[in-house]
Amino acid sequence: MASLSVLQTCSINTLILDTTYCNSQYDFPKQEAVIQFVIEAIQAEAFNPKTLFLIGSYTIGKERLFLEVARVLRRKVYVNAAKFRLLQCLEFSEEDMQWFTMNEQESHIHVVPMWTLASFKRLKHISNQYTGRFSLIVAFSPTGWTFSKGKKKSPGRRWQQGTVIRYEVPYSEHCSFTELKEFVKLVSPENIIPSVNNDGPDSANAMVSLLLS
Repeated sequence: MASLSVLQTCSINTLILDTTYCNSQYDFPKQEAVIQFVIEAIQAEAFNPKTLFLIGSYTIGKERLFLEVARVLRRKVYVNAAKFRLLQCLEFSEEDMQWFTMNEQESHIHVVPMWTLASFKRLKHISNQYTGRFSLIVAFSPTGWTFSKGKKKSPGRRWQQGTVIRYEVPYSEHCSFTELKEFVKLVSPENIIPSVNNDGPDSANAMVSLLLS
């Protein structure tokens, strides 16, 4: 972020800021640390060749996470046809697209809708669908909402129920609270308009005060 020195040469009158995580409790780790955690977790859990890895994603979002997993591990990632078309629309390079496959038999790492990983009950349903092919399910739920004040600033937490393992990892495309403050300090705008959780002057002023504190 600090490398964007061009912003420091401009006079910013009004900054419309994504304040999704404008709260000190959302001081989660940087993306790079969380991505590395996921990669190392996959490597650690891969002792069983019949392990299926699931990475949660929204319609758009989390692409950097599963692409980096594929690149570093040199393993293709399965996405369904709709997701593949969407990735094409996002104009990923040919080099990047080679890491995605629509043939689920080609990969033990699958990208799935985030909601399917929300509970062990849903994950056990997925596990039952793969009986015979996979004997262990390892799921990663990547969202900044998994992180909150009072928890150790960790890039991930692990739970297990039987043959299902679930990781919550605080990965987000939105800036953390610290990153928001750093950006505001970098550009020094005259005015800040919070674009998320802005219910009126009181909430907007409260967020601006936090950012400038």
